[in-house]
Amino acid sequence: MDIQRLLLLAVLAPSLVVMNGCGGGVDAGNAQHQEDDGHGHEETGGGHDDHDDHGGHGDEGGDEHGEEVVKLTDAQLRRAGVVIEPLGGGEIATHIMLPAEVGLNQDAVLHVTPRVPGIVASVEGYLGHNVEAGDLLAVLESPELGEAKINYLQAIQAKIIADAELARQTTISENTAKLLDVLREDPSPDELRKKADHLRIGVNKGRLLSAYAQMKAGAANYAREQELDAKGLSTQADLLAAQELFNSAQAEYMAAFEDVDFSFRLKLQSAQQAAMIASSGVDNAERRLHLLGLTQEQVERVATEPDTDVARYELTAPIRGRIVAKHITPGEKVGADASVYTIADLSTVWLNISIYSQYAGIIEEGQHVTVHVGDRTASGVVDYISAIVSESSRTVAARVVLDNADGSWKPGVFVTVRVETDKSHAKRIVPVDAIQTFEGNTVVFIQDADGIEPVKVTLGRKNDVSVELLGDDVAIGTPIVVTNSFLMKAELGKGSAGHDH
Repeated sequence: MDIQRLLLLAVLAPSLVVMNGCGGGVDAGNAQHQEDDGHGHEETGGGHDDHDDHGGHGDEGGDEHGEEVVKLTDAQLRRAGVVIEPLGGGEIATHIMLPAEVGLNQDAVLHVTPRVPGIVASVEGYLGHNVEAGDLLAVLESPELGEAKINYLQAIQAKIIADAELARQTTISENTAKLLDVLREDPSPDELRKKADHLRIGVNKGRLLSAYAQMKAGAANYAREQELDAKGLSTQADLLAAQELFNSAQAEYMAAFEDVDFSFRLKLQSAQQAAMIASSGVDNAERRLHLLGLTQEQVERVATEPDTDVARYELTAPIRGRIVAKHITPGEKVGADASVYTIADLSTVWLNISIYSQYAGIIEEGQHVTVHVGDRTASGVVDYISAIVSESSRTVAARVVLDNADGSWKPGVFVTVRVETDKSHAKRIVPVDAIQTFEGNTVVFIQDADGIEPVKVTLGRKNDVSVELLGDDVAIGTPIVVTNSFLMKAELGKGSAGHDH
């Protein structure tokens, strides 16, 4: 800044005119200009009377020696880089600077743990690898998984058998029901044979047909004996014997009919229950495999995979991200509770801010935060403030989620953040560079008809860029030096020093 000031003063030196209440301090450049106009030094000197000729502003911006004014043309102002703008109002935001650390987004960090214990056969995922969901990380040999797969295969086989038995019993049941319907029609033996010939019901078919035939034969024999008895050609004993045979055959048939009617329904019900149990067994065995970490696709491959893979357990990445920790090596035995990988989704990171206790009451969720590191700038809003003060640091933790799609924010980096605490309108705002300290007062340099002169001001709210002027010492719209105002102060200081000398 000192070098810059020297350079700018070198630009201004030939053209600045400093006037004080004692009449001294005209620089060489202006003196030469006066000589060219035909006026000697004697005409421009002359003490206080000469000062009054230039017009006064009372004590404003000056001291007991009178008013001090810097006169420059527009061309000279441009060459010196001096910018003058009218005083106006605007928004002024206040802020505080707080320390923070870039950290992992803990909501996007996952610790990968095998679902089964086993021996590590191979490792495919290494520290720093970027992985997609489903990528293979490691392969384990797990006896527990192998046993679960075997149970699953056995359950599948049991279901196949149960389903086949159910199908057979369903067919038998349907055919038995049809045969019983035919028998209820009381057909002749020839009709019965024709209608029952294509019905497949097993041993019950022979039992029913035999009992039905015996009943029909007994009925025919009893009817014949009754006819013979009516003609007196048969004895009472023969009639009674025929009747007994008929009754016995009829009872046997009815018992067989009822037994078959009941048993085929019972066997069908038993087959249905067995099929349901077998199906449930498959479902449970499949659920067991899912609990052990197998996907649906992997479960479907169990029935066709080679025997050598029965204990193979593939540990895969559950999310997309970067491997930030690895605790697994080939040949070691790992348990079902071992965290062998840590994967973090780095597309977003947390900005963990430490709020000093004196600021805890003025920072709230939703406030805007800006962070600068080198040529990188990011912004966000406070989305979480802890309700607990840290015992070790006596600070309150706050959090901002930052977008990190380009991976430029590295977890663990310490930064300083700017947190906006207030934003409101002010009637008079000037850049911070417009404020100077002159002769013990805080001033701004205004431009009027006489030139550029200092005016004492009272400051209000401020930030890194702007500052508020309180009161009405300077009217709105007054031209104010907003850039390189220190040159005005330097020239006035040079004039005062010359007067003292």
